[in-house]
Amino acid sequence: MAVQMIFPNYAVADIGRATAFYEALGFARNPQFSDDATSCMVVSDQVAIMLLEHAKFDGFLTGDQRRAPRGMLENALAMLLGSRDEVDALGAAGTAGGGTLSKPIRDDEWGMYGGQLTDPDGHIIDFFFMEAPQG
Repeated sequence: MAVQMIFPNYAVADIGRATAFYEALGFARNPQFSDDATSCMVVSDQVAIMLLEHAKFDGFLTGDQRRAPRGMLENALAMLLGSRDEVDALGAAGTAGGGTLSKPIRDDEWGMYGGQLTDPDGHIIDFFFMEAPQG
């Protein structure tokens, strides 16, 4: 099996607000896979975040599956960035775009420099830079 792409799907209350936040992070909206209730936000050639308003998201659920209520974390997206400057820039863009810096940007005990953003709908994005091991 060879996975070609990964599409995390996020339920959002307001597609315009959510799209603006992810555009502030530097991700582009792919209009081919977007509509008035969905935004396909291209992160890289292999990853695109699907933002779906609640009713649209719920349409993908089956049986007794239910979307977790706000405040109940289901997953966290983690992004490895290319430099400390990119970490600082993403943190600034995320807060300017309506997100919250839920963990301050700092060095940690694992040799990573990073922080954590919470988007306007409560989704978590860990972002960090890690020096290549010397050896």
